[in-house]
Amino acid sequence: MTIVTADIRPSRPAHGVYRRASSSALSSRLRSAASRRGFTLIELVVSIAVGAIISGMAAMMILNASRFRAETAARSELVDTAGAALETMIRTIREIPQDECPLAATPCLNGNAQILEADDSILRFDVYGFRLNGSTIEMSNDTTVSWHPLLRDATGLTFTYSDRTAGTLGTLPLSASDRADVRRITVEIDLARGTEALGIRTSIYLRSFMDEVMSDP
Repeated sequence: MTIVTADIRPSRPAHGVYRRASSSALSSRLRSAASRRGFTLIELVVSIAVGAIISGMAAMMILNASRFRAETAARSELVDTAGAALETMIRTIREIPQDECPLAATPCLNGNAQILEADDSILRFDVYGFRLNGSTIEMSNDTTVSWHPLLRDATGLTFTYSDRTAGTLGTLPLSASDRADVRRITVEIDLARGTEALGIRTSIYLRSFMDEVMSDP
């Protein structure tokens, strides 16, 4: 009997195929390692710095907007308060009367303004009065028996007096003759509250002398 032997060996892949498989596996491992890699220290520092800059800019914008709103609200409140006080002064001062002719057969007016005291920061007439007391503008309606706060946070109250020809009566306090010649009073108020400051000014022509305005050329 004849025995046949065979040499059976595992076949080797072709050289090129083995190299391609090895390269593919290496690339896969590198990509896997790269995907698992975290941030470097430089990348982390740069990210933190950029985030801090953006956060700082946003915080500054919000802070500026908040400050602007607060300043606007404070100034608006100051204007409203000053306007209300000035309106009270206008309504009262323009009613300064003339003196009457007590001995005349028919009612008449002598053409003298009835002002009791006229200085740069105090004005009194009839039963009324206005003055600056410290940082408060005060008003009296009982012949200066008592004074009531009209406007706080005032830094200045200035009265200027003019005659019929618009000439300024400048020697203060005014004498009795100058007080009788007053036809127009200019009121200037300065206020300050916090960082806000405000100045308002108006001129008041005495109502009882309006006939002079109509008769003047």
